[in-house]
Amino acid sequence: MSAEQLPARIDLLKAAFGDAAAKFEENLNEGALVQLHLEELWREIAAVRGHKFKLERQKPVYKARAELASKVPQFWYNSLQNCGPMAQFIDPVDEDALKHLKEVSIEHGEDVREFEVKFTFGKNPYFKESVLSKKLTLTPPSSVTPKPEPAAPYDLEATTYLASATPITWTSDDHDLTKKAPRSLATDKEEFDEFEGPGSFFNWFKEEGEDVTTMGELLLEWYGHATEYAAGLAAVDDDSDDQGFDFDDDFDESEDEDPKKEIDLSDEEKRPKKKQRK
Repeated sequence: MSAEQLPARIDLLKAAFGDAAAKFEENLNEGALVQLHLEELWREIAAVRGHKFKLERQKPVYKARAELASKVPQFWYNSLQNCGPMAQFIDPVDEDALKHLKEVSIEHGEDVREFEVKFTFGKNPYFKESVLSKKLTLTPPSSVTPKPEPAAPYDLEATTYLASATPITWTSDDHDLTKKAPRSLATDKEEFDEFEGPGSFFNWFKEEGEDVTTMGELLLEWYGHATEYAAGLAAVDDDSDDQGFDFDDDFDESEDEDPKKEIDLSDEEKRPKKKQRK
């Protein structure tokens, strides 16, 4: 018997249950919907457990990497500078301070979606702290309005928020890099030519609430490949689970693109470069 010849389920239900068939049909549909929701929930739970397992297995690897990196001058500074998405947040005024960077670590909380980034510095002429850290949490600070809905329990894509500002004790106003290069966003400028860059890297520590620069997520992606970046390696396998190197959002593989169109190599020269701040 072909599929077209099979009786519809409602017809079978009517034959078996008469006038109650519609109620049984509704009950079956509700049961199927519950099953779909349960399957989706189990997939989300499995993803969170898998992510947590991955993070635990990576801990000794990253610890060993930190020990090796401590013997390489400016390992962490070079790694950040060689990573395009992170380098855009390093203003020229930051470069000397970041050369005093001794280690970067990322620690995840009990809820693996929350994490803290720690930057350990050697003695430097800019600020007194040896460690500057920033937490990203699922709980938005009171400054975020309107108050967003709580994150779903197993949603790995849930929004994280910058926790309260991290104080930096600058040695003097002249050494306050956030005053020399305050935060600037391209969206705040009427013309793109007016945009000189996002300002000092250290502005991020003062911010709370929505991570408008997405530096937290970018640091997560960078951290998994810090060695490759420090070594200046061009890329990693595109199939990498971390998907940390696919940053070219402007690349368009549209079918409408003319494959014979001449490429204007002068475009590279048109890209805005970092401007030295006085």
